[in-house]
Amino acid sequence: MPDDALPVAPGVELAEFRRGLRGCFTRRGDALFELGDAVLCAQGPVRSVAELSLEPEFGRGHGSAYGALTHGALDAAALRRLLVARMPPARPGEPLMFAVDTTPLARPDARYPDERVMVQVRGKGGDVFLPGWPSSVLVGIGWGASSWVDPVEARRIRPTDSHTVVTVAGHAGRGQRPQRAGPRAGRGAGAGAGPAAQQPGLLRRPPAPSPG
Repeated sequence: MPDDALPVAPGVELAEFRRGLRGCFTRRGDALFELGDAVLCAQGPVRSVAELSLEPEFGRGHGSAYGALTHGALDAAALRRLLVARMPPARPGEPLMFAVDTTPLARPDARYPDERVMVQVRGKGGDVFLPGWPSSVLVGIGWGASSWVDPVEARRIRPTDSHTVVTVAGHAGRGQRPQRAGPRAGRGAGAGAGPAAQQPGLLRRPPAPSPG
């Protein structure tokens, strides 16, 4: 559990989050929501959409799975607000902290996807470089000993982009700026973490409801 977990019954908190998540899907919502459950509950790696549609959590045919991924829609701003609202509040006298990192999605066997670059993938025999897509990921981190992070946003780094531009421009414009942000050591995406923290709008926690 995170060090600063909110004092709410886990079942209640999970139910509220799932309702909010379902509300973020604006088209083909039920199918997309069930696909998410199927990914989480699959017993092993997810290798294809057709196999995923056979999971008990997805109560539809494989055509519905492809249709949801092709024609479904997500309100990204609503999802971002949902994720930020679930972040534990900072302790008194301590600022909120955020970190930016790069994560690769290797797709060496895909023949037709566009905009692939060589990404660094860690393995048992050492790091290798494979065709794929890198993404810049923004997360909230806490001051305690917990290694848990709160995902906020992920943006694809395209071949013509630089890590600095994606970090500064891509993650900016989310409301009031955080009080502190920084990169993870040894990652290229960190090149823009300092300037991103100085932007006048990165994140805003939704205001607390007024009493009574």
